[in-house]
Amino acid sequence: MTTITDVRRDVTVAASVERTFDLFTNRMADWWPAEHHLATSPVVGMTLEPWVGGRLYDSCQDGSQSAWGQVTEWDPPASFTFAWMITGAWQLESDVEKASRVSVSFTAEGDRTRVTVVHKEFWRLGQGGQDMADAVGAAGGWGSGLQAFAEFASR
Repeated sequence: MTTITDVRRDVTVAASVERTFDLFTNRMADWWPAEHHLATSPVVGMTLEPWVGGRLYDSCQDGSQSAWGQVTEWDPPASFTFAWMITGAWQLESDVEKASRVSVSFTAEGDRTRVTVVHKEFWRLGQGGQDMADAVGAAGGWGSGLQAFAEFASR
């Protein structure tokens, strides 16, 4: 059996842990790359429900919602983990047990905060796991998303 390596990316922003956590979780629509949505209608908002079992979803222009995640661990402002409810073929996955996991941690470094994303457990996706790991680990994956977040947080 092939072991798929976790994808780890980080960025440091000039803000406190509390502010960084708040911006990351409550203002996702302001920094999340527009091309990184599966919704069929234009996305007008993003919501992360702040509790274990809470959904991550896009609110769309046509009034629909597109759920793409579920919170599995919630420890503000230090960290949270969610099930990435997307298959290796970039389709929505309804079974949380078939979803990879994304852990996000916020670590103080003086008056700055290091945000670390670890996307893991690709084995849950079956054959599509390696494709997903390759995609989120590529230049247009988590690295560019975190860079967009850092630029947003610095405003």
